[in-house]
Amino acid sequence: MRTPPRTGLPGLRRYAIPLLVASLAVLAVPAQAVAGPPRTAVEEPEYPPTPGPAPLADTHPALLTITQDAELALRYTYSAVASDPTATYPEGSIEADLRTGLLSLPADRLRPIVDTARTLVASPAETRIEQFGRHGRLPVEEFRRLGFDGAFADVRYDRESLNRTILARAAELEREGWVDDEAAARSALPKLTSLDLRVDKVKCVDETSDWWFEDEIAMGGVAVDHTGKATKVNRWFVGDFDQGDSVNYADPGKLFRRFDLTAAGAWPRSFVATVMLAEEDEGDFAAAIQQAWAKVSAKVQAEIAKAVASATAPYVGAAIAEAIGQVVGWLADKFATWLMGLLDDELFKAGTAFVKLPHRLQPFYVNPQNLGWTNHRLPPTTMTFIGHDGQYKVNLHWQVNL
Repeated sequence: MRTPPRTGLPGLRRYAIPLLVASLAVLAVPAQAVAGPPRTAVEEPEYPPTPGPAPLADTHPALLTITQDAELALRYTYSAVASDPTATYPEGSIEADLRTGLLSLPADRLRPIVDTARTLVASPAETRIEQFGRHGRLPVEEFRRLGFDGAFADVRYDRESLNRTILARAAELEREGWVDDEAAARSALPKLTSLDLRVDKVKCVDETSDWWFEDEIAMGGVAVDHTGKATKVNRWFVGDFDQGDSVNYADPGKLFRRFDLTAAGAWPRSFVATVMLAEEDEGDFAAAIQQAWAKVSAKVQAEIAKAVASATAPYVGAAIAEAIGQVVGWLADKFATWLMGLLDDELFKAGTAFVKLPHRLQPFYVNPQNLGWTNHRLPPTTMTFIGHDGQYKVNLHWQVNL
């Protein structure tokens, strides 16, 4: 049952000085005043939508081509695995992860998934191409033999265009930097050590189609750090919901993901988290989808590194990492939307949160006149999740820590 040229302060950009001077005043304030009073877990209004990464189509057209191909290959991978859950695959592969997730479903949930997948992979080539792009030209037996890795290996795209775009973005990031890493390390100002994304509240706006049972809701997702590494966020059980019910997490909120800020490297740094709600009785199915997103993103990152000159240079690496955050957000949206249509709303549509930190110096993160942060927090935002004919609202905030 589902119940800025450099100036007098080494390493600082000129336009950052006024902000720094204004911010130094907070160092004379007692620590308790900087921290502010504790917040209470109260019913709060809906906040502005959570900002996501910039659209791939606007920033990286060549990368969009790669990502689209990867998403289509993931569709076929899923369908090939689901059509024959008895087939086995190498441990650690995307196929093995998907199979494990599918087999965790109850028999009555798995059966229609298998039937739908079998019908799809047995369709004429024209239909398969509509669903899987170029990969659909292959019969399912041949695609299953190649797997995602073999099918995606010969992806075609404009390498010169991708190289130019990434290098141009790397130059922009270097110009955007307020404090270089060496200057920050020499500075006596307090520095941040980590970044959190925290969940404040989960509310059931409209119960799912199984309205006669409570919804049993779990949450998980994928996080992308400043190096571009995508990692699955293990899910946790949120609670049982009827329409109008809420779960409020006590201040400072439930930790969704913590990112380490202490590693050497270029600034600014971008971080992305893709959040996914799931019904508890989906077993490990939603977790397997999240793991697949993370692994596909790693494959895309490796493909970018082949095409881009000086891929390991600090700002080039930062530009690639930023792009991978966009990839994860795009992939989660497109693949989940396709799967929802295929399975008649068996998943909630995913949400993606994005934040950029210009440097590690703490004084800039206490006054909203500087970077928009108040006492180390950005204002809360709301994600909306739609699926299973239901709707949920999730309030989240970004927080930095000393």
